[in-house]
Amino acid sequence: MHKIPTISFNDLKSADKEVLEFLTNCLSNNGFFVINDHPINLDLIDRTFSIAEEMFALPYDLKKKYHAPGTNGARGYTPYGIETALNEKVADQKEFWHQGSTSNTQLMPNIYIEEVEGFKDLDKLYKEFEQMGVEILNAFKNFNLDFNADIGDAAVDGNSILRLIHYPPTDGSNEHRARAHNDVNLITLLIGGNEAGLEAQDKQGNWVECNCDENEIICNIGDMLEIISNEKLNSTPHRVVSKGNEGKARYSIPFFLHPRPEILLNKDQTLTADEFLTKRLQEIKLN
Repeated sequence: MHKIPTISFNDLKSADKEVLEFLTNCLSNNGFFVINDHPINLDLIDRTFSIAEEMFALPYDLKKKYHAPGTNGARGYTPYGIETALNEKVADQKEFWHQGSTSNTQLMPNIYIEEVEGFKDLDKLYKEFEQMGVEILNAFKNFNLDFNADIGDAAVDGNSILRLIHYPPTDGSNEHRARAHNDVNLITLLIGGNEAGLEAQDKQGNWVECNCDENEIICNIGDMLEIISNEKLNSTPHRVVSKGNEGKARYSIPFFLHPRPEILLNKDQTLTADEFLTKRLQEIKLN
């Protein structure tokens, strides 16, 4: 099974001819790549994984009080067995937490768990991810594509989401911890990809391992960036499977970089990011 390519963050930002050719080649076949030498604080990453483990280990009745029904899962806790991949009937085997922007006051305010010490450190990680994501999009502008929006500016103070995911141990009867789906956003930045199980589908229909080292980040293209780039950058189906580790819990932390809600995505300027996102969240049963 093939693996996705790796690039350093500094090389990505330099966007010289060789780098652009590398990215063009890998993104034309599979919209996933690994970033090393990234700027995210490693101690902060470690603390966030500790926060995630402590939070998800809390009793369900306590976690449930931080669930906000009717908000499309935009903030707080979403219990196991709710999110269902588009066009699928079986829910994913995961529970998760959503943390959003603290700087855009037009968006929904965050929820904070009182029982977990240092929980507000999630806001620090959010800001670091947002800054890194905007820098990546600004590098993408060097592809010289006819984007429908200024992709870097569109993501500043956007409706982005930091998600903490817990995949509990399973009994092996269902290998799909998260069934095949495309991300709805601009790009996703993932820590925790060193744990086996994440796979992306290439243009030939093959499933490609998306593993990385512990201090690396996996990046992939989402549906909104595909629309804004007039389908020149392709969103890629991906899934999480058990890979023989059914009896072990799996934790991962993706950051979904979104534009601001009012940003227009398509050529004829009729589709806003908010409209596109709301429709998708309803389709995957996050309500």
